[in-house]
Amino acid sequence: MGKGIKGAEFQECLNKGRIKKFAAAKALVPKELKISKEDLVTAADSCKEGNYKWATIQAYYSMFHAVRALIYSAGYREKSHYCLIVAIKSLFVAEGLLDLSLVEAIQMAKT
Repeated sequence: MGKGIKGAEFQECLNKGRIKKFAAAKALVPKELKISKEDLVTAADSCKEGNYKWATIQAYYSMFHAVRALIYSAGYREKSHYCLIVAIKSLFVAEGLLDLSLVEAIQMAKT
């Protein structure tokens, strides 16, 4: 395990059961990516129609499912949006595999 996995926030999510090891996780990556793509198309359609509130929500869920696919690829499953962000930071940003700006983008979309 890398140094990021030992982070206090990640450990807290593990201890509370909001992040769990998940044996079937890797098999679900394609499904999550498909959902992410569908949500992105829907967000673009909503934006074209002037439904900006829904476009924002749909874009966030596109990001959520893409990040979930990454978490699944590492063999974990999250049980909260907060712990999803903690997991992506610990498993990918701390390990130098993903730029922090992408995590900041999903945090901004969530807000």
